[in-house]
Amino acid sequence: MEENRIYGINCDVANCVHNKDGCECTAGKIDVCCTCTSPDCCDETECKTFKARK
Repeated sequence: MEENRIYGINCDVANCVHNKDGCECTAGKIDVCCTCTSPDCCDETECKTFKARK
């Protein structure tokens, strides 16, 4: 797998395949979206780039 770096993006989700050394995101890009369906609700987000380690 080719390693990418997104400088300035910190991640503490240890079981993500894009997490290096417990803090650095190595995904080529990240997609973050709202978790609710209402257009007036944007208080919670999730990383759609997350992929669990096997």
